[in-house]
Amino acid sequence: MRIWIKRISGAVVLAFAGYGAYDYYQAGFWTRPEMPEGAFSLSYQNGLRGVLVGVPNEKETRRYFGHPQDVPFYLKDAWSFCAPPEGAEKAQAAAFIKDRNQPGERFEVVCKIKADNDVVIRGLITSVPRL
Repeated sequence: MRIWIKRISGAVVLAFAGYGAYDYYQAGFWTRPEMPEGAFSLSYQNGLRGVLVGVPNEKETRRYFGHPQDVPFYLKDAWSFCAPPEGAEKAQAAAFIKDRNQPGERFEVVCKIKADNDVVIRGLITSVPRL
C-alpha cells in the first residue's frame, strides 16, 4: 500500500513540475530581455508580452489587461518595453479609456517594439481594482 502512495505522490509532484515548466515556456519568460531596475513583466495568452518601466507594480491591488495591436507575424512573440504615454499619446489614451467606459479602469502604459529604425506599437495595458 505504501508503494502506491509514494508512486501517486511522485506522479502528482512530477505533474505540477511539468505544468510549471510548460506555463513558463508558454509565457515566454525564457526569452525575456534584461529588466531595468524597478521594472516588472506581464505576459498574456493573446501574445502581448511587456516589460513595464516607469510605473509601480500594483499586481496585489490591481488586475492588468493587455490589449494587443495588429503587428507583423514576426513581432507577435517579441517582448516590448512599456511606459506611460507621452505627448500626443496621452490624448489617444484618454480617448481609448473614454470609449471603453469601464468603471475603475485606468490606462497604464503603451507597449512598443523597436525594429531597426522603426517603432511599432505592440499594445496597450489597462488595469482595474482587485475586489
